Formats: sequence, structure tokens, C-alpha cells
Amino acid sequence: MIEVFTTSEMKRIDETAINKLGVPSSQLMENAGRAFVEEINKISSVKNKKIAVFCGKGNNGGDGFVIARLLVERSASVTVVCLDGPADFTKEAAENFRRLKDFSIPIFTLHQFFSGIHGHFDCIIDAIFGTSFRGSVQGKYLKIIRWINSQNRSINFAVDIPSGLNGETGIVETDAVHAHFTITFSNPKIGFYRYNAKDFTGKVIVVDIGIPEKAFKKSRSNIFLIEKKDCSNLLPKRPSNSHKHSVGKIFVIAGSKGMIGAALLCSSSAMRSGAGQVILGIPDSEYQIAAKRTLEVMPLGLSSTTEGTLALKSLKEIERRALWADTVAIGCGLSQHEETRSLIIDFVQTCIKPLVIDADALNALSKNISILQIRKSQHVVLTPHHGEFSRLIGIPSSDIEENKFSLAKEFAEKYHLTLVLKGAPTIVASQTGNIFINPTGNPGMSTAGSGDVLCGIIAAFSGQHLTPDSAAIAGCYLHGLAGDAAAEKKGVLGMIASDIIKYIPSSISTVAS
Repeated sequence: MIEVFTTSEMKRIDETAINKLGVPSSQLMENAGRAFVEEINKISSVKNKKIAVFCGKGNNGGDGFVIARLLVERSASVTVVCLDGPADFTKEAAENFRRLKDFSIPIFTLHQFFSGIHGHFDCIIDAIFGTSFRGSVQGKYLKIIRWINSQNRSINFAVDIPSGLNGETGIVETDAVHAHFTITFSNPKIGFYRYNAKDFTGKVIVVDIGIPEKAFKKSRSNIFLIEKKDCSNLLPKRPSNSHKHSVGKIFVIAGSKGMIGAALLCSSSAMRSGAGQVILGIPDSEYQIAAKRTLEVMPLGLSSTTEGTLALKSLKEIERRALWADTVAIGCGLSQHEETRSLIIDFVQTCIKPLVIDADALNALSKNISILQIRKSQHVVLTPHHGEFSRLIGIPSSDIEENKFSLAKEFAEKYHLTLVLKGAPTIVASQTGNIFINPTGNPGMSTAGSGDVLCGIIAAFSGQHLTPDSAAIAGCYLHGLAGDAAAEKKGVLGMIASDIIKYIPSSISTVAS
């Protein structure tokens, strides 16, 4: 996992490397430029490509000058555009600007660039503002950023951070470069994972620039970005003598009249995620509907109310089935019927098995939150979206995004559980105070039933004896990866939740390989 830092923390780390550990800032800039060019070349060979590099006056612009020089060394056709004059450059930027003269690189002021005929660029590199940028972009900077964004045929690369994006808050006040790729140095910045920052960062690639490990000792983070290898290491290992009762028995309590789809999605995704056996407990009034739609999942009719929801008198049977299970998932499509809410509260309070709690079970808990403190289960995962989390903590949904990391951390610590706060991106908060950011997923997953699928995946991994944190981390990563595969085949507008389930097995194979 990669530590995620605030921009102020990253600045202190840089200063420690330079001022206390004796790493020359010029060397870090050279390393950053070289790593950046290597990553671009991996994405698409730069040889004979026409590339424009837009440079500001700070060290981000200095990185841009290094990048321009190294691109020429790889036979790219490079144009450099300076948004400020040499008198304004930082020491490191000025030094690398002077080195460009030995490479016969065309260098333009912004006025000269707009006055000339430059045609189409294969790639545009944004080295205008660095991570210290705050506020709104104005004047000539706004003009060039909007020009960059209008170049539909170019691939846009941001140096460390897209110019105009606040690396601390994730806020864009006026506009920012819409990068297809952000190649960031040393560690990701926290602002990349707030609000709609992903619309500007595109795919974030983290590169090492040679900051010594000692520079990080006094600046450790409790926020981590999940990587593929982390998920791979968490995947359950199935022994050769395994059988259906040894690899995860899942009891799903879900569904009500008109919402059986949620129950089917949750239970089916659990099967597709490696569970050996899944029993789906539904209102008996809806049994025939579910039975016609399931093969591997075993539907179980439970006493229902006249409204087609689970009745309180089904509690004893639910408790009996829960004793059979390795993990219980509860909430998807259960409704907010008063009697069903009472059932949920009684069950969550007394269940001793690992629990994954979602949807209407969360809504029931929001009116009885103290149940979480007196519950008997030691292994609990909650999976709210922002609206459900708002009801749990009594804070308006509109206020959660700004403080989601601290709010999630405080909640998980207070109630001694794992919290999966769904969103873009989804984050996992552990009761030990750590936050894990999931990098997979796409806007096409904003579709009915996507959360039910996630609930089933996490329950399956929990049933295969992963810890709550591990089940949530692996579940979120694979849920997003399957969603990305579905979007690639179906498109973000046309994909539906059941498409995500189809790609769970191949996503697990991709991670395991």
C-alpha cells in the first residue's frame, strides 16, 4: 500500500530530504523528470511524437524543463511554452531552463504561442502549477488551461498534479487541467481523492524520485492507497481438500415485496466471489419469485408481514440459520417497515457471527445507533453511502465529503468496526484508525444494485475467513475492478449491476495472476 499525504506533509518530507539528508534539490528534479518521461514512454512511445510542454515559474515548471530535454533525447519533437519570464523562475527552474539551449528546443512565450501556427500536438504536458497552488486560476493561466482542455485529440499529462486543482482539498475554483494521466512524485496527494478531483487527475501514476526512507520517519500517514498486489495478497487460498462448507457459508437476509432484485444481486455476487454455499432468507410471500431466478443460491422463505416484508416472528429461524453461517449479510432491499426494523435491531444486537450490514439495516440502526456498542458480534462491516452515513452520524450529507476521512475514522474507532464509505472513491476505515482508499471503479457503477453487489462480495470474503478490514479492502478493490471491466465492454452509460457480477471471476483471476 502507498501512503497518501497532504501537500504540506509532502513539502516537509521534501525539505527533510534536501536540508537534513543532503539530497540536492536539482537531483530530485532530474529524477522526477526522468521518471515522468519513462512513464509516458510506457503508455505510448514518444519517438517522433509532437509534444508541447507548458511551464510555470516554480519548481513544477522546472520539472517541465527537465522533461522537455529528456523527451528530445528520446527523439520527440518538443515545443516549450513559458508562462512567465526567466527573471521569475526559481533557482532550480532557471538552471534547467538554461540547459534547454543546448538542445535547440523551440521556446515560446504564451503570447508568441497564441500568435503562431502550431497545429495539433500528440501530447500536452502540464507543468504550470505545483502542489502548493491554492485559490482560483485567473488571467493568462486560465486562458491556457482552457485551451489545453479544448484539445480533444491530445493526450494530457499532468506533472505531479493538474494545474488548478487544490492538492489539499480537491477543490477546483475556476478551472483546472483535465489530465488523462497524472504522474505524481513519491506519494499520492490527499486532494486527488476528494470531491470530483478524479475528473481532473485521470489515472494517477505514482513514481519514485529517490527521496530516502529516512525522510518519511517523522511524517507517517494513516491514509493508504490500495494497490493490486495488496488485494492479491489478501485473496483466500483454497486448499485441495476443500468443500462447499469449508470455503464460506453465507446467510443473506434481504429482500421484500418489489425489492427482490437487491436480494438476488447480493446473494449472486457472494457466490461469484468464492463462497461455497449461500442461503438467501427472504419473505415467504416472495419465495416463488426468487426461486425462479436462482440456481446456485438457495432461497429460504421466512415469515412475512402482510406488506411482503420480513416479520418479527421469523427471528428464531433467522438466528438458527445464522449459527450455520460463517458470515451473515443483512439489509439489501429489506424495506423500512416498522416490524422489519424491529427484527433487524434484535438480530444485530444478539448475532455472534461476522456481520456485513448494508442498506435498510443501516437505516434501522440509524434510529438505534447504540446497538452497535452493545452488540455481540466482534466482526462487523458497515457499508453506507453518503446518505446512509449521514443518517448514522446526524450530519447533513452535503457536509460529509469535506471531512469524510476524519468522520469515517472517528466512527470506525468509536464503534469498533470496519466502515466502508461508498463513493468516488470508496474508502475503508478500520477500528485501528487507518483509512484505505480504493482506486478502482468508474461512474457507470452509479446504478441501482451496485451497492448490493459490493455487500455480497465483502460477505463472501468474510465467510472465507478474511478479517473485516481485509474482506472490505479486497471486496472494494474487486468490485471496482469488475465494474471497470463491465464499463469497458458495455460503456459507462449502458452497464447495470448484474454486469458487474459477470466480471467478478475474471477480475479475481486478474488480481491473482
